[in-house]
Amino acid sequence: MRQLEKPELITTIIDKKKVWLNIRESRLMYMYNRKLISMAEYEAGSRYRLMCELQGGGASSTFKERVDGGTVDFMPMQIGAAIAIAEVDAELGEDNARNMKLFCHENYGIIEIAHMLGKSERSTSFLIHEGLSRLSVYYGYTKVRHTIRRQGTKVKRQAISEIRK
Repeated sequence: MRQLEKPELITTIIDKKKVWLNIRESRLMYMYNRKLISMAEYEAGSRYRLMCELQGGGASSTFKERVDGGTVDFMPMQIGAAIAIAEVDAELGEDNARNMKLFCHENYGIIEIAHMLGKSERSTSFLIHEGLSRLSVYYGYTKVRHTIRRQGTKVKRQAISEIRK
């Protein structure tokens, strides 16, 4: 059973105002504020989390009416998010996709994921860091150059047709 954690509040300045943030609300925010992950990995994990939330359909309370007074149609957003998640999951692989859904979307900690998967905490931490780095490469926050097998490049080269004589 998951235990509720005590809030850990920090202050930050947003739009020239001092704001209190609970960094334990999200595992991503907690790891970023503890300098355990980079800004690129935090942004990629947050983007993946948003796509998972949009896919789930719980966005009705999040989005307000549009500026022109029209209503927000959630069905195209859910379908688009589902397609985006499917593309990301295909790029990450089955194991990394499962780990990222548990960590980013379901907000489980590394220790909880290790117990679920039956692995050690160190190997689970490595898997989470690997998944976050692959997400940051996929979304373009981190550039990867000079790879041997072109791992990490988002755009795949088109096959050049052979000219036969």
